[in-house]
Amino acid sequence: MIIEILLYLGILIILYSYFGYGIVALVLRKVKVIRELFPLPYNSIPSKQVEADDFFPTVSLIISASGESSQIIIDKIENTIGLIYPKEKLEIIFALAFDPKNKVDETFDEYYNQQIDDKIESGASPKEEELYIKFMVIENLAASNKKEAIEKLESLLKSDYFDSDGLSSGNKDALDDRMTEGALSPRIYVTKDIVRKGKFSQVKRSVTKASGSIIVFSDANSMFNAEALIEIVKHFRDQCVGCVSGEKRVLKSADSTSDEGEGLYWKYESFLKKLDSDIYSAVGAAGEIFAVRKSLWDDSVPNNAIIEDFVVSLRIAQQGYRIRYEPNAYAQEEPTKDLKSEFIRRRRISSGGFQAIVWLKAIMNPFKYGILSFLFVSHRVLRWAVVPFLLPIVLLLNILALMIEPSGINTALIVLQIVFYVFSGIGYILETKRIKVKVFYFPYTLLMMNIAALAGFNNYRKGNLNPVWERVNR
Repeated sequence: MIIEILLYLGILIILYSYFGYGIVALVLRKVKVIRELFPLPYNSIPSKQVEADDFFPTVSLIISASGESSQIIIDKIENTIGLIYPKEKLEIIFALAFDPKNKVDETFDEYYNQQIDDKIESGASPKEEELYIKFMVIENLAASNKKEAIEKLESLLKSDYFDSDGLSSGNKDALDDRMTEGALSPRIYVTKDIVRKGKFSQVKRSVTKASGSIIVFSDANSMFNAEALIEIVKHFRDQCVGCVSGEKRVLKSADSTSDEGEGLYWKYESFLKKLDSDIYSAVGAAGEIFAVRKSLWDDSVPNNAIIEDFVVSLRIAQQGYRIRYEPNAYAQEEPTKDLKSEFIRRRRISSGGFQAIVWLKAIMNPFKYGILSFLFVSHRVLRWAVVPFLLPIVLLLNILALMIEPSGINTALIVLQIVFYVFSGIGYILETKRIKVKVFYFPYTLLMMNIAALAGFNNYRKGNLNPVWERVNR
């Protein structure tokens, strides 16, 4: 009897996490009376709209890059310059994490070469060109004031970023003109690590240099729709909104066998995020496209945060602000080439998920955070930290229940589980042969994500939390 109770309870939690929560969230969104049974967080910021005909706050767009191909960087530059937003209110910061292969360095050097070809010997390495640009600011200073030039040089040598704002005004204008082919240009800056510290370290440094009241974050391989900034910024009219998450969209690719499962997963995730946002607040943001008020930026988030976008956004929600989800602002990116690459990515995210749940455990207190606690546990905690362990336990309990007292219900449950695992196995075999059959990709993707979660927990348990991203094939 106890085994059957545990079995049914485990199955209910699994079904609720993946399907039931979506139904409950739909009801909460549509039925206000039920929704109001859940108290608001104790520190919830009241809604109040900014009165303004044209609401265009200053925006800093921070683009993270490390190891992307030259073509991706060029595509991202062109995509960014094509965004619809008042140019005088927009600045662009490319946050370059250290890359030993120099792919990103070489791409940016192509833009600088026009300015330095007559200054250094031909055939100079990208690193030599970068150093010349970095120290260009003291070129004229040395002739007039050697002491000041030496102090400036010492300061530059101690710094760990390269900033295109340090270029002379003439070279900066020429650079902007070249990147936009003479068009009206937003302000463009580059910050760069010279030691490999991870993406978030470089992002934090870039935020301190950003001048916008709204900070928008993106990855170099994620392409925005032209209206993305307009759609994101409009939500900040409401003073209760501290963060806005756009939608991640996975492109279809003939070279990928993972796009079917990956794309379906993100579509369902987007559906749930919209429900969360409508009910009270989304619980997390997509790192490919999200924005925060700079005044709410939490610089105390540790550099070793694995899914820093999730931690940053939830800490803002913890302060009483809301996270809005805006599907009309989206970032498109290529899928991983195969589900092996997707497994590596999911394993890392899962490690960060356990890390984030521990850091954000206070939000699970329903007496302080009310409906936010309900959304956080239902949408994130159960799926990330409970269901992966329940799947094998439920299978074992089902086998034990059948051995002790066979019944029609328990037999049906074991058959359904066997079908799920068989379909997952077929999906794996098809993936190795690079064959797409949609009906098998969802169960395989679902199982793979849960196995990746267990592997991620193992990494978290061992303290194997490297903030430097493992690159995957896209």
